[in-house]
Amino acid sequence: MSGIRWKIYKINYNLINKIMKKIMTIVAVLMIVAAAQAQTLQSFFDKYGNDERFEYVSVGKGMMNMANVFGGNAKNNNEMMSKMRSIKILSLNADATSPLMKTVVNDIDQVVSKGNFETAVEARDKGEQVHIYYRLSGKDDADMLILTKEKGQFSLIWINGKMTKEEMMHTFSNNGKMSNLIGNFNNMDGKIS
Repeated sequence: MSGIRWKIYKINYNLINKIMKKIMTIVAVLMIVAAAQAQTLQSFFDKYGNDERFEYVSVGKGMMNMANVFGGNAKNNNEMMSKMRSIKILSLNADATSPLMKTVVNDIDQVVSKGNFETAVEARDKGEQVHIYYRLSGKDDADMLILTKEKGQFSLIWINGKMTKEEMMHTFSNNGKMSNLIGNFNNMDGKIS
């Protein structure tokens, strides 16, 4: 190669090498941020799930499959349950002005804001607040949070599953019967202590 060609080749090689290093750094940072977002919600449940002041229920994929087999639910509920990987329920009964309640509410607000959740439903009625949030990670990986706050009680339901945005939106609609499903788990939560 002539001297000019060699210099051009060397400059192009160094430039491409620098660009690739920057791209790899950006990809690594994005992967760390995505992992941190996923861990934030899990760390919230880890932090409070072992605290004896809280009621905690975790239902895994195997138990949901058994419920499908023996439950005799409607076809739509069976389809929805088959897409879910886990359901976790965390409840606290404490005075709304207590430091513990304030800390828990502040922590979950941070999880929601940092975790790229979108609001699906927000309702307030006679001192009770219900918030339903969702987020999609990847093509069909979804998280739903159902948060209820009322005087002296805080409840959080975390549903994780393989659902598309359309399936999730159907879940929130009247046809999706989400209220029936939530009611069944709330009843289950009351029976387990």
